Amino acid sequence: MEVQRLVDAYIIGLGDNTDNAELRATLVTQISGGDISLLDLVQALGEYLASEEASRRSKGVNVLSDVLADLPEEAIPAIATSKLVQFFSARLADATCVPHILTAVLALMQQPSFTGKFTTDILGALLREVHVQSFQYSTRRAAYQLVDLAIQRHPEAVAKMGDDFVLGYAQVLDGEKDPRALMLAFQIIPKIAALVDIKNNAEDLFEVLFCYFPITFKHREGDPSAISPELLKAALRSAITCSPYFGDLAIKPLIEKTTAAASSVKVDALETLAAGAHVYAPELFKAEMEVLVEQIREDVMMAADDAVVNAALGTLETIYGVLSPPTPVPNDPFSEDANMGDSSTPLDYVLKEAVFQLTADEVKNPEQIGKILRAVARSSTYNCSVVSDAVLPII
Repeated sequence: MEVQRLVDAYIIGLGDNTDNAELRATLVTQISGGDISLLDLVQALGEYLASEEASRRSKGVNVLSDVLADLPEEAIPAIATSKLVQFFSARLADATCVPHILTAVLALMQQPSFTGKFTTDILGALLREVHVQSFQYSTRRAAYQLVDLAIQRHPEAVAKMGDDFVLGYAQVLDGEKDPRALMLAFQIIPKIAALVDIKNNAEDLFEVLFCYFPITFKHREGDPSAISPELLKAALRSAITCSPYFGDLAIKPLIEKTTAAASSVKVDALETLAAGAHVYAPELFKAEMEVLVEQIREDVMMAADDAVVNAALGTLETIYGVLSPPTPVPNDPFSEDANMGDSSTPLDYVLKEAVFQLTADEVKNPEQIGKILRAVARSSTYNCSVVSDAVLPII
């Protein structure tokens, strides 16, 4: 039989590392033209797919994967898609076949006949059966691409997987080291947070994610496929700040990172806090503002690095803007009390020290004090009013 001869030659070529492009094109042409069917191909591969020898099983799936990747949409009938999904879902437990299965599934997922039910079956098998981090980069990349494509094409099916999906994805990501794979993995997390209620597994997902912060690696000069540190850092920041459920897990460790000796780490932590200000609950920031303001004040007063100073002031402005009431409050006791006694407002942490310094016999660091006050005043109309009422009479 012609198809059996082609399959056997293909398998031999795989063993000899021969270029099988011509054989693959012939199989694709014959299936597309109706000379043979996908069922004929699977039957011809039967002895390889069912072999007890791992390498033969892998080669059999390799052939099937190569052909599926090149077949046009109309050459894969709905019944074939259904049967292949069942087969691939079961075979994901076979580690030797996983790399080729993922390639084949990525091709099948582009088919109109690939349903939400198929998505659930494949994703469930991937998260349950495959230890993704035990494979080479190309296979790990395919796993992330599969998850991303599932979210894109069948979001309802992914959302229904709920906690199992969130926890499963955390396990997939855990231990990833390649910047190219991390870029994909980080970009998926905000999509998950927007689609699935991550509340029950937020801590598991965050712990895996935050172990990468701050992310540092050397860019490979001259490599067009290399991921830049800036892009990867931005992707990680977007992931860390994508959900309010990460707030109580992120704010304290991020503030701790602002005390780091390295300026790059300080800036990264400050900018991530600023990004989180629009997502995390304001009450979480209020509880930590005294510590954060003290650290920002120290960084601005030392003024050793312009990047740190700018990040510190920008973060201060952003967070105070989020914490501020929308408009000035008439007869606000805080703005009327220049001595600023006991008060619960977060503005205390800036204004008390500023007033103390500005009323001293010798004013030290007036420029730095002014920068801090300006950052707070710029954050909102209300804060501008309070800062002006407290400071201008002294000046």
